[in-house]
Amino acid sequence: MTDEKPADVAARAVRRLTSAILSARAHGAVDPDLAAEISELADLLDAEAVDAVDCISGKVGTHDGALERSPVSGPKNPVAIPLRFELDDDGNASAPAEFPAQYQGPAGFVHGGVSGLILDVAMAVANSGSNRPGMTAEMTLRYLRPVPLHREVTVRGRHLRADGRKMWARGTIEVDGEEAVVCDGLFISKELSL
Repeated sequence: MTDEKPADVAARAVRRLTSAILSARAHGAVDPDLAAEISELADLLDAEAVDAVDCISGKVGTHDGALERSPVSGPKNPVAIPLRFELDDDGNASAPAEFPAQYQGPAGFVHGGVSGLILDVAMAVANSGSNRPGMTAEMTLRYLRPVPLHREVTVRGRHLRADGRKMWARGTIEVDGEEAVVCDGLFISKELSL
């Protein structure tokens, strides 16, 4: 028996569905009856949904609920991979990742904007793991080589230093142990009220 929540199961199924639609035969051809069934399922879920504004305003769920909806690591978010970050004793974050077709930029590779999104979260996790949570103020990305789709890579975040409310962190996506994307970020500590 699993402790997985029904919303997590549904989100994982939608991720699979998205990948299947993108890789359907004949460049996206989907059986019309199947498309109608998928649309009916979406209608059923829409009927049970709360107002989206309530979700982001904190009226529904908690800060943990917001993390569950993260576009990077949220198990309830069908857009998420989702990444599962582990923290070492120094607060450094790392996670294995494998990007499916829905994250494609150039043929066969991850979109650079997705890399930036992923590294923003990796650095934030590392800052939080070092007891220095904050909001992103600035990011500088360097793309050293393409990140392949459908192949395991490693995402890392590291808190570098802090000065007052300012914090600096670095994130990397590694392919075969070599840096493919490097991101340096400036974060500002701020009390969040969710």
